[in-house]
Amino acid sequence: MNVLMTAMQPGGGIRTFFRYIYSQHSFDNDTFTLIAPDPDGQLAFFLSNTLGDKRFKVVVPPWGSLGFTKTIRSVIKEGNFDLLHSHGFGAGLLSQIAITGLNSPPHLMTAHDVFLSTQFDGCKGQFRKVLMAMLFKRMDGIHTVTADATDNFKQFFPSVPERFFHPILHGVDTDFFYTGEPEDLREKLALHQETPLIGFFGRFMGQKGFRTLVDAVFQLKERNCSPLPKVLTFGWGGFIREDYEYVASLGLNGTFVQMPATDNMPAMIKAVDMVAMPSRWEACGLLGMEVLAAGVPLLATDCIGLREVVADSPARLFSPGDSSALADLIQQELQEPTKDRFVKYQGTAVERFHISRPADELRALYQKMVDC
Repeated sequence: MNVLMTAMQPGGGIRTFFRYIYSQHSFDNDTFTLIAPDPDGQLAFFLSNTLGDKRFKVVVPPWGSLGFTKTIRSVIKEGNFDLLHSHGFGAGLLSQIAITGLNSPPHLMTAHDVFLSTQFDGCKGQFRKVLMAMLFKRMDGIHTVTADATDNFKQFFPSVPERFFHPILHGVDTDFFYTGEPEDLREKLALHQETPLIGFFGRFMGQKGFRTLVDAVFQLKERNCSPLPKVLTFGWGGFIREDYEYVASLGLNGTFVQMPATDNMPAMIKAVDMVAMPSRWEACGLLGMEVLAAGVPLLATDCIGLREVVADSPARLFSPGDSSALADLIQQELQEPTKDRFVKYQGTAVERFHISRPADELRALYQKMVDC
């Protein structure tokens, strides 16, 4: 199958999606042309290294929505594609506009995020919502990555027919996280062996709730928690400078340590005593899947898209933004470690979240849409 893909923001979760899904054998005989911004060539390099340069071709459009839309039209006219697969709301909407009046292949959009009510505030927001609904209803299919994300989409766009939705719970390379060996970060950072370690692996953006964790650790300090845990952060981008300034403003310099970038996530996850995931919302909490497959205690919010992942697992849960509850859970984990429960749950996590399942289901959906 020859697939044309589009993405306006091919970083973070979308890039992870590409690496996980298209590395599976289900897609071995398919070829992909991806229209996406790639100003430094890093996206093409990433895809070539992880998925092979013979199957993936990256077409870089001119900057902006108009250039993106024109490029899609041009590529479709010149190519012979079996399917158009857009990634993200922005790419999906612009792709649908681009194919207007063309003899285009079926259009499937993957929703990599969820909608928030603040996106549609005011008259402009409501007008935007009406236009989006019109475009969504012209698509041939909408792929969602959790049942939560599906319900969220239906809540905001109830006029989109039920038959359009194809929910497939996402997954990760659970074998990679199950078999990984921990790195001795205490020795690397010259820390006492009794120092508790908390891992934060999210990007520095409001959605990931980093400041909730900062406030929780500050409360632990105020409670004279001893020893005070060290928080090792592995995320990048976003508001990292501002967030670390906030850390400093609370006198927590040295308590939070930004770690170098790594490709060996299992080693880092297994190196800490617990992982904090204070997300405000998720489309699908992939990190939660990775931590559960690694057998490491997880403190997670019960937010949309994450509560589905951690359901029936040993994860300790708290509400988004509730720093006091998070502080309590950290103390509980320090006093009564639950590592053995997470190790016992590993087998379930490996099977439940294994990437081969969603890859097979998505490839079947591809074929179904092409055959219709």
